[in-house]
Amino acid sequence: MNNFVKFIILAALVLVIYSAWTVYQGAQGFNPPAIEDVKKRMQDDFAAKNFTVTEISMLRRGPRELVGFVKFKAPGSDEIQQKTCTATMAEDKVTTSWSCQ
Repeated sequence: MNNFVKFIILAALVLVIYSAWTVYQGAQGFNPPAIEDVKKRMQDDFAAKNFTVTEISMLRRGPRELVGFVKFKAPGSDEIQQKTCTATMAEDKVTTSWSCQ
């Protein structure tokens, strides 16, 4: 094998290891079902307070942190209000909490 072939094999190996690490990191913390669960709990909480939710967006800032917003209408109002929201996942990777300001 010449040096070029060795380089290609090494580069492919590095790419495979990097890809595996990226997939592993993505599987840690908030995954899509966990994000949907947080959004559902937010929706339910606002509905319990008689707010009409028009939109919720939560995106991963890190493996165990979400940031986003909720848009809603207060009872008897057509004005859409917006609050910034965050969610965190505890070290146990099960317990989550969220808040909107």
